Amino acid sequence: MSLKQRLKDALPHEFKRAVREYRHRDEDGIYKALLSLDQDMRTIFDVGANVGNLSLAFLRWFPKAQVYAFEPGESMFERLCANVESAGFADRFHPHRLGFFDKTAEADLHLASQDGASSMLEIGDAYSTANPHIETKATERISLVRMDDFVRETGIEKIDLVKIDVEGVEAEVLLGGSETFRERVDTVILEVSFVRHERSEGAYLRLFETMHSLGFAPAMLFDIEQGGPDPKWKLTQVDCIFRKF
Repeated sequence: MSLKQRLKDALPHEFKRAVREYRHRDEDGIYKALLSLDQDMRTIFDVGANVGNLSLAFLRWFPKAQVYAFEPGESMFERLCANVESAGFADRFHPHRLGFFDKTAEADLHLASQDGASSMLEIGDAYSTANPHIETKATERISLVRMDDFVRETGIEKIDLVKIDVEGVEAEVLLGGSETFRERVDTVILEVSFVRHERSEGAYLRLFETMHSLGFAPAMLFDIEQGGPDPKWKLTQVDCIFRKF
């Protein structure tokens, strides 16, 4: 960890929160969203952690939290661990090289040419139209488990926050963790894509229905992304905070 980072981490959390509130007061993205959450949360799951940008944000913004990060891709997992270790947060960080799904299995991960775009799904027409710069460069075999099984085996009683960014298989993650979400989770940050599946399939609607069936309702929308050449279909994805009702 650099001297600059050590000095920043030594500042009182209340002071750092006040600075963040000022810096992000006019934003509508993830950092403004984090300021709306309980700063005393103790357990966070980062599902689809990639190289650790949000894991690091969770570790810095929630100083009492243990962060469990799940990333099945080998190179992303290695970078995730290295990034967190170099930042000096290894004592509160629990990385796992696996993905969550609705069953225990192995599957192919399609590695994309851009960080954060790798997916178990192949690139479809809607996604390609909205993201013509992204392509699959390789595939990798990954391990998948059910969140319910993982939580039961590790004995975790309560999870304050689960962030899910899994590029199109969000429904499967939720189904494999239905007991956990109903009984142990307070808040979920979920990426909702309108292009990973064809719009006519209505996968985005079923995500909201599933969240409702698990006891959650939308509380905040942020990071709305719009792109692609078709003016009729600009909306590509949005992040949503769901809270237990």
